[in-house]
Amino acid sequence: MRTILVPTDYSQNAHNALLYAIELAKATESDIVLFHAFYKPLSYPYHMDFSTVVHEQEREKVKKLEAYVHEARESLFKNFSLRFLTTVPTGVEERNKLHHTRSGFHAVDINNPSADKAKLNIKCVCKHGFAFDEILKAVDVHQADLVVMGTRGGGAIQRALLGRTTIAVMRDVHVPVLAVPQNVQFTGLKSIVFASDLSKLPSAQVFDSLRVFVKAFASKLQVLHLYRKDMRHDQQENALAALDTLDKHLHDIDYDVIFQQRNDAAEAIQDFMHDKQAELLVLMPQKHSFLETILSKSITERMMAKAFVPLLALPSVNMLSNSAMLENHREVQF
Repeated sequence: MRTILVPTDYSQNAHNALLYAIELAKATESDIVLFHAFYKPLSYPYHMDFSTVVHEQEREKVKKLEAYVHEARESLFKNFSLRFLTTVPTGVEERNKLHHTRSGFHAVDINNPSADKAKLNIKCVCKHGFAFDEILKAVDVHQADLVVMGTRGGGAIQRALLGRTTIAVMRDVHVPVLAVPQNVQFTGLKSIVFASDLSKLPSAQVFDSLRVFVKAFASKLQVLHLYRKDMRHDQQENALAALDTLDKHLHDIDYDVIFQQRNDAAEAIQDFMHDKQAELLVLMPQKHSFLETILSKSITERMMAKAFVPLLALPSVNMLSNSAMLENHREVQF
């Protein structure tokens, strides 16, 4: 993974997504493209052309975004720890890095892991246009390997739903999208759950994205396959045959495959995530299928009632865009 695209609208949930992306970038040695899309009718003097006005608007927005990044970098230095050591390292270089207390009883090591995060390469980009359209373009222009977006949280269920733009990007973009809840902080990814219909597995390229997360954080991967009581025999055969595909694409990592017979997918996933204390849920959105069922209002309400975790949406098997859905998002801002 080389480049992480982080769309922002300066909201608290978008800011939290940026902090989460910084942690990911540090662990995977990736660059960040912080992206802001804006749209409003422009009025300009008759002697200027539209493209010139837009370019100037974008340039001014970039300055604001760069100031925003500077503030975010500064905030990273607020947390640090001091280690008081009675045993001093034997190496000359190690000793020279330490300070000593006045009494001389201890050597003091200042630990500020945020310093490395502040050195990350963060490029600021602003574009005039609708958020959904511009994010998809930015993925291609900047060759992003991952999109990290914030989700709305708190209060009524309609605020807890993933933003419509986030859902649209999940369904249409050809790279993984990580949706980070507003109040979730990065504490590692020790346990990852991939809830999938094994009969509709993604391509090798998509599996590579999943492997990046598992390997970068030495995570425990658990593949959860849910099936109903009335599951047809051919569906069972397809699911079992998919085990060979998993074996091939996940050849260099350890993982478990869990089969559960449950009719309520949302409840089953919620219970499983809680039982395994998972820190990331991975889904593969497909039109009129698994993710759409999970995101239906009645099911989402029950899922959001308990603690939520970041959701990584892998690119759909069917990447055909839905023109009707696109029209519904023309006026939606991230």
